[in-house]
Amino acid sequence: MRRLVLAAGFAVLVGGCGSAAETAKNPQPSDSRPRVRRVDVGDAVVLTGVNGTSGTGTLRMAVKVKNVVSTAIGRGAFEKPRKGERFAAVRFVFKNMGAAPYHDSPTFGAKVIDSAGHGYDPTVATVSAGPAFPRVMSLTQGQVRSGYIVFAVPRAAKIVSVRYALNAGYAPDLGEWRVPPRSAARGRPTPRVG
Repeated sequence: MRRLVLAAGFAVLVGGCGSAAETAKNPQPSDSRPRVRRVDVGDAVVLTGVNGTSGTGTLRMAVKVKNVVSTAIGRGAFEKPRKGERFAAVRFVFKNMGAAPYHDSPTFGAKVIDSAGHGYDPTVATVSAGPAFPRVMSLTQGQVRSGYIVFAVPRAAKIVSVRYALNAGYAPDLGEWRVPPRSAARGRPTPRVG
């Protein structure tokens, strides 16, 4: 329910061209637990979902968390986190591996988790770390797109994992990336995209 409220609020905030009706016909939440695929930042997993334009067919997307910027700077003068919070930005890379076209908002299926087990949904902000995803993204088979998804988290929160599922988080597959501690992240080479 919280994701649906977030999705509706996001659609109202960004408005403009197109409508929320253009995004995927996402499945209804189910009582079954998703299949979790745990990997490290820099690794890709293939996640499945339903075709966003017709609601039928199977999506197959390779999703990678390229890097996590634990403290990101807002791009605009008014893009600042609330008092006691900071922006964290996660760079995702998506590649459509299947025949079904992807046409959905890539933002709503993302979440960051802190060391206390609290989850944080995306916020509407752009950061200087790099480009954001469009409100609605389309990918045909073989196409690749990368961008940042931004989260507002408490300043003291330590992000330990990033989660992502297609279809606004309701798809049966869930990718979970372990975020290395900062000291380990500094010594680790940056993984290649692709």
